[in-house]
Amino acid sequence: MAKKIISHADLTRGTASAKRTFIRRAKKGIYLTKKLSKEEVLQKIASTLQLTPRSLYSVDRKKYLEEWYHTLLIEIDEIHEDLRVKKNLSSVKELKNLTVEQLMEEVSNLKQILMAYQTKCEEQALVIETMIKQVVKRHERVEKI
Repeated sequence: MAKKIISHADLTRGTASAKRTFIRRAKKGIYLTKKLSKEEVLQKIASTLQLTPRSLYSVDRKKYLEEWYHTLLIEIDEIHEDLRVKKNLSSVKELKNLTVEQLMEEVSNLKQILMAYQTKCEEQALVIETMIKQVVKRHERVEKI
């Protein structure tokens, strides 16, 4: 496979696209419980530029990507700190626990909704079954006449 040559402008465009994605995820609190890995970042940028992560991380681009990755981590830490301040918590660990508690609450709510849906489906299945039996009985009477 021939090497694809990308310009610095293409690289900055790809990194900007990836940065928007990672910042949006950080605002949702995704990176509170797991650290953003360099492999994940390189994979995202490479897919944007239609390259492989290995070819993306070549000698001439390595320094730029290293600096960009470290500034991204700093910005994500700042976002976490802003979230902590908004929630009036003393540490990011409390924010992480709060996020986990919210997720657990959401999961329990979704389970309740799912159980209600299943119950309603079972009730509707019984109603449909009785209606089918009624229709069959009507047609049996018509056939006898």
